[in-house]
Amino acid sequence: MKDYKILFTGSVCSGKTTAIRSVSDIETLDTDAQASDVTVRRKKNTTIAMDYGVLDLNDDTRVHLYGTPGQERFRFMWDMLTSEFAHDAIGMVLLVDNTRKDPFRDIRFYAKEFGDYLRQRRLIIAVTHSDVEPSPDYNRYLSELKGLGVMTTVMFVDARDPRAILGVIEELISAVEREIDWDKVSDRLLDTNGFSLDFYKPLYEETLLDAAMNKRGVLGAMHLGDAHDVLCSNIDDASVKTLLLNIDRLTGAISDKASFMGAVNNVVLAGPDVDTLSVFNDQNQALCLRSDKAISLPVLKQQASDLLQWSIENDYMA
Repeated sequence: MKDYKILFTGSVCSGKTTAIRSVSDIETLDTDAQASDVTVRRKKNTTIAMDYGVLDLNDDTRVHLYGTPGQERFRFMWDMLTSEFAHDAIGMVLLVDNTRKDPFRDIRFYAKEFGDYLRQRRLIIAVTHSDVEPSPDYNRYLSELKGLGVMTTVMFVDARDPRAILGVIEELISAVEREIDWDKVSDRLLDTNGFSLDFYKPLYEETLLDAAMNKRGVLGAMHLGDAHDVLCSNIDDASVKTLLLNIDRLTGAISDKASFMGAVNNVVLAGPDVDTLSVFNDQNQALCLRSDKAISLPVLKQQASDLLQWSIENDYMA
């Protein structure tokens, strides 16, 4: 039996678990926990250990499919997968969610994190959710990747469709296996796994404010755009909203007037007898929080970072 391995990675909700599940001939192994990272298509569970599936290409050729957890706090599993379970993988598939605020930031991040691993393996970038957000398009990806010095194959896929994921696997395997009847494998997968637009649809959707209110100690939240405009808010106290808006403007003013300090991204007003008011900036958006004074500032900052990292500003502007 000839065995090949492929490692799938990417951000939360990019489609790693779904992609592996759509082509696996076995019941996929996935270790899930309550999700804390946030996307607009926020999912109830997130992978904390790894995904694992197996695809039989013929009687004597098999592909082992490994998926990393998306959340950075489980990066110890990235090291374990690259050094042990998938240390001899033939290649890596980076799934990129096209609805993310800056999908190229994800590419830069994962290319750096897995840099040593990729020096000896082929990388394929598989762009997902382009049916929801068609931009950036294929040519934009090629242009951006050229600027990053990343020369690789870009494929737009639907992670739910076995044919699309099989195409990615074929791209990696066909260079070393020329006797595979890929059409036969595709027909078999469609017969057994099926495919429809409702296949593996998100468990539920949640706005950024809903997600913020599920964070420990958060009493209210407000999401701001790059023009200091309120995209959404559940803070009713007008004076608190005004103060938070002024703090957000202050961060920009300090950055402009005191450039020697560098960019001021976070401002926190805290005291022993009052609620904590904080503003966290990320590129052209800001998250303002009113939180319980008992929550430590490192915890608060980490929670805000998680929320902003996975938010999509344009979805709140409708």
